[in-house]
Amino acid sequence: MASSSPPGANASTNLRASGRVRKQPETYTSSPFASSGKRKRGNEEDVDGDGARGMPEDYVSEESEEDAEEDEPDEEELLEQKKRARKAKAPAPKRPAQKKPKMNGASLPIRSASGITRKRAPKKTMVANLEDAQAAGGLYAQVFASGDTFQDTAGKWLKRFDEHESAALAEIVNFVLKCAGSNGGVSEHDVEDPDGVTNKLDDLREEYQASKPTDYPLIAKGKAATSFRNSVTGFFDVLIKAMAVKGDLYANSACMDNVQIWVSTMSSAPNRSFRHTATVVSLSIMTALCEVAQENVESIAKSRLQAETERKKASANKARVKQIEEGGKDKAEYLEIIEPQLKDWFDCVFIHRYRDIDPIIRRDCMIALGDWILTFPDVFSNGQHLRYLGWVLSDSNPATRGEVLKQLHRLYKLKNMGDLKTFTEKFRARMVEIATTDAETSVRVSGIGLLDLLRENGLLEPDDVDTVGRLVFDTDLKVRKAVAGFFSASTEELYNSKIDAIGGLENIEEVLPDVGEDNYETPRLEWLMFKSLAETLQNYDTDENLPSQFERSRSDGGLTLHLGGGESRFSLACEVLYDHVEDLKNWQLLAGYLLFDHSSSRASKAAEDPLSQLKRECELSEKEEMVLLEMLNASVRRTLTDAADRIAGPKSKLKQRDKEKLEVDQEEAARHLANLVPKLLRKFGDVSNTAAAVLRIETVFSLPALKELRQDSLNYSALLDDVRKQFMSHSTNEVLAPASDAILRAKSYGELDEIAEEKVAALWEDVINNLAELLTPTTITVRGATSFEELTALSNNLLRIVRLSAVSDCIPPLEDSSVAPNKNDKYNGAIDYIIALVQRAKPASGPAPDRDEAALEDEVAARAAEAALFYCRWKLKSTITAVITGDSAAVTIDELEVLATRRDTYVEALDAALQARKPGENISVHLTGCVLDLYSSASILKDVQAKPGVSDDYTVLAMDLTPELQKSIMQVFAAAEKNFAKLSGKKLEDALVDDADAEQDAIDEDPMSDPESDDEDDDEPTQTQASQQRRDDKLMETLLAEQTLCALTGKIIHAVFAEVVDDVMVRKRIERNKAKLGHNFKKVLAWLDIGEMQKKKAKATAKGRPKKAAVNGKAKTDFKSNAIVAEDEVDDEIEDADAEDVRALRRRELIDDNELEPDVEEEAVDGAEAEVESVLGD
Repeated sequence: MASSSPPGANASTNLRASGRVRKQPETYTSSPFASSGKRKRGNEEDVDGDGARGMPEDYVSEESEEDAEEDEPDEEELLEQKKRARKAKAPAPKRPAQKKPKMNGASLPIRSASGITRKRAPKKTMVANLEDAQAAGGLYAQVFASGDTFQDTAGKWLKRFDEHESAALAEIVNFVLKCAGSNGGVSEHDVEDPDGVTNKLDDLREEYQASKPTDYPLIAKGKAATSFRNSVTGFFDVLIKAMAVKGDLYANSACMDNVQIWVSTMSSAPNRSFRHTATVVSLSIMTALCEVAQENVESIAKSRLQAETERKKASANKARVKQIEEGGKDKAEYLEIIEPQLKDWFDCVFIHRYRDIDPIIRRDCMIALGDWILTFPDVFSNGQHLRYLGWVLSDSNPATRGEVLKQLHRLYKLKNMGDLKTFTEKFRARMVEIATTDAETSVRVSGIGLLDLLRENGLLEPDDVDTVGRLVFDTDLKVRKAVAGFFSASTEELYNSKIDAIGGLENIEEVLPDVGEDNYETPRLEWLMFKSLAETLQNYDTDENLPSQFERSRSDGGLTLHLGGGESRFSLACEVLYDHVEDLKNWQLLAGYLLFDHSSSRASKAAEDPLSQLKRECELSEKEEMVLLEMLNASVRRTLTDAADRIAGPKSKLKQRDKEKLEVDQEEAARHLANLVPKLLRKFGDVSNTAAAVLRIETVFSLPALKELRQDSLNYSALLDDVRKQFMSHSTNEVLAPASDAILRAKSYGELDEIAEEKVAALWEDVINNLAELLTPTTITVRGATSFEELTALSNNLLRIVRLSAVSDCIPPLEDSSVAPNKNDKYNGAIDYIIALVQRAKPASGPAPDRDEAALEDEVAARAAEAALFYCRWKLKSTITAVITGDSAAVTIDELEVLATRRDTYVEALDAALQARKPGENISVHLTGCVLDLYSSASILKDVQAKPGVSDDYTVLAMDLTPELQKSIMQVFAAAEKNFAKLSGKKLEDALVDDADAEQDAIDEDPMSDPESDDEDDDEPTQTQASQQRRDDKLMETLLAEQTLCALTGKIIHAVFAEVVDDVMVRKRIERNKAKLGHNFKKVLAWLDIGEMQKKKAKATAKGRPKKAAVNGKAKTDFKSNAIVAEDEVDDEIEDADAEDVRALRRRELIDDNELEPDVEEEAVDGAEAEVESVLGD
């Protein structure tokens, strides 16, 4: 073949910059990817040109796994390969100073582009099946099976190219085909006919497809694919550079033209293996050309500098100057030859493949483009090429988006921004969108890191900084950790601006007073950092008006309802900021800042000295104080637990002396904290939210790592006194919940148990005395007979009784007859008054109270019902304990009669209220829950194994739900079901009338009270604050309705397990809309199936066993009634740990028969369904 011009050149061919004609490669006409028009990508599955589904980067078919196992050599083959490998290795002599390797008398350039760290040349690797490589022969065998270096292999090929160009080029094409998995090949005659490239490759592709391949080397599993790719790309990298050194790259560019025709045409093939392999080869050739071109650019610059230096000499050597200039001109001519080649490769391969349907190919293109921009910035570092990175930021594949972000990381780390500023202006919004709303967490994390680089280079707008900074409140821990550095850096900028506004760091340090080692309440510079943190976090908290149990999603703006407690968003933010803000590690200093009295700084506002300005700047608002208290909680928790982990960690390498010192420091810190909490309560205890935040700090002592710390009795007694004061002075769950938790923890300390019991007894006395002062026996059951203020105080006191009953035995204080001074037969203790208050749920016959007063009356009745329920549970626990231990004095007939009487009075009050109120009202739902809990809690009495000699009179406490009460319960369930369906826009199944079931109609009754209007405008387009508030209110109402339905359904299911309701009828009713009311409702109903499986296993296990005693059989007829009760899943206090009956343990869910049970009770009810991210194509 002639080397001057390719055959087939005609008038249609154009001229290169060098004046030589070139022929454009002919692409497949049958390929759908050869079109220059943009292909739109939707959400369809990735498929290749033949309709095969595109496999992800980590996909490996089962057939390929089997083939890989079959192709693995046996032990004899492995030994033979090792022998050949040892023979091929020559002893490594001591190498002198490194020299450039020679290739046919020329040296290969190894210098990298300035400012760019070059990768090491890939090591010579062997393919997994050496025999296959040897059998393939040709260049493939030389690369993978000969043991020669790439330099030697390239040198031998260049010699063969000098001898016969067509045969050598055929070797290159066959090498690429073999790398694609094809066993076909081309001849030298095929290479000499560029017009037949398309037809020849079509034939080879059809032959390859006929073999029904499952994979190809580039996507093999494990390290094989990586080593194979490195070998292929490494060989072409060395080959191109060897051609440049030898001069064939410039003098005989027809060689590259023919390689380009075959490889670029192959890169547009419908077949994935051909297309992917040819793309990888093309990209590696372009990368090598970029490196060669950059070498020429640097040589030109160096020649100019040397010539200029030589001219400035006193006795300039003109011959030397001319020689240097001639060398520079040669390099410039070489550059003029390479640049058009790069453009051709880019236009023929990259332009089509960067939007390939295969995400792996798209990702390879982005990696290569990043390398080209860094290696040869003169051509590629411009908007013309950078835009491809911006377009692929919207790729549908997460790995591809992540790869673009990695390449942008590399670019933004360079000091010379160049056209990146224009690129940033165009695509900054998309980068922020990725960091804030991308569906893939890893991509979001990478996007946040990229935006941090933009911030460092001053390329982010203030609004963008705030948008990213708010991610410190994100629900994903990985995102919070990723944004912590960004947030701390922006806070540092605010801190520095405050220092500059006061007068500078030096002026402030001069006037700051000297402080002692333990003096934390003296103004310091660190206070300004705490102020900056609090100010920034408070400004970023856009959901301050939302209730504490709701949290807004940062991705779609939806709301999530958290049923379980947890840390506040400020504490969670401080957890990730702890490692980035050094001042947060000194929690004593933060506590001193919070305890500082800022009134003096407010009085001296006229002073302009730096110290006074610092004090004024450090003044805190109420919201900022709340933020810092939450941060103090997180800082204390993290500091003490880290120290405890260092002491007790299994991998701790501390010396004994250091370990003892850490233990002493930790105990000292605990004592300091115990002294600190009362001080904080005295300052912040008047406001409920700050008081609750301080009480949560006390929970640090309950951490497992800190439970063994010794507490000073006097300090802890003072701390409990302050907790008692907060318990009595506040009336919200926000404060009473952490206060009651503190009381429960105090009872767990062995040496301080007596002190805790004394404080609890005193607290009970205060609560019962307050109740006695608020009650009037003559009007206790009359709705509307109490003033609003007295009713509020009564409701708050009942809440305190509920909270105390949850952590301590309420029987003695509630049965104390001193609360009934008139010795009324009807009321013999506080519990009788509380049961009577339940009747306030019934509407009065007189004029109806206003809405607020009616809501308060319902609240009193609901809290009274809950307090009475706790009393019944504690009595049941006491009875069960007495039965098991044989304490007959505690289960006398008189005691049981009193308990049964109170229970019946309680049930009658609940039943009367349910009959009088509409099923859709909140009070009906609450009272129904109490009924179900009461009737379910004592079901364990059926399974208690009494001690011999104990009478079975206690079984009179067990009874089933009456049909009337069961009907009321199901009406309330139907109302809750309909309410949630209406708010969420779901449609319920029509009720199926069964003539054979006379009671079905009654159960299907659904008398909803006061239905809300459906005429709300849900599609209001205006994004005003009022419309957003309306949407939030409706969403919160929907979430609360779902929570109500799921909680009520869970209680009904417990009643089914306790066998106190009609199993078949109730199960059929509650499962009617199982598939209609969302995932959470369906997960709750799944417990029915689990319970059924456990019941069947229990029957199978019990087969063949002797029958139990009569005490565990049918309940004895009661002279009062046959009430049954039950235990709720939340009340661990009344559980009997000594019960050994298998059925009882199953019913109480203390054993699970190795069945996996879904944890649905702690799940958050998510009101907004997760949407699949919609990413636009290019």
